[in-house]
Amino acid sequence: MVLTSLSGAVLAGGKSTRMGGQDKGLLLFQNEPMVMPIARALRSVSDSVFVNANRHVEEYSALGFEVISDHQDYSEKEPLSGLLACLIRADSSHLLVSPCDTPCITESAFVALIEASRISPDEIHYLAGEFGNHPLHAILPVQSARGKLQGFLDDAGKYSVLAFYEVFGCKSVFWNKESDFLNVNTPDSFL
Repeated sequence: MVLTSLSGAVLAGGKSTRMGGQDKGLLLFQNEPMVMPIARALRSVSDSVFVNANRHVEEYSALGFEVISDHQDYSEKEPLSGLLACLIRADSSHLLVSPCDTPCITESAFVALIEASRISPDEIHYLAGEFGNHPLHAILPVQSARGKLQGFLDDAGKYSVLAFYEVFGCKSVFWNKESDFLNVNTPDSFL
């Protein structure tokens, strides 16, 4: 499979328990909803961008996004259920994903994933930094990952994103700009 087209998805379908249930993608960070800078970075490299969300669909739609909810058969297996919904929706050869709580992620980081995927397009590629892996910043081959993920969710006892990637076949892409990975997922993150 060759990387011929690219969809982008912001993953905002979680329950946000560490944020007291508030929808992180809609919280203001530097005076705009956190989903916006991520979507801009994705739009700069993708043919289309949509949001995976299970709540506040109207608010995301008002920001100009098509909203895709988690796959109902796997709704308790987040974030993999959201990833499956995005793979089902994607009308491209590859899907680039990013979580809604990393508003500092850059176009350059996504370009690094795309370049890795051009070299080995049949594998999943995800970002890794000095302090660990960031599996929700990833690029996936749509058709093969969709089928494999559905089987993984039907058979697996645990629902780790990295566990799925390892079953599928994956490579990490080292990204040395740790500031791009700023994770805003608790109220203290805004202080």
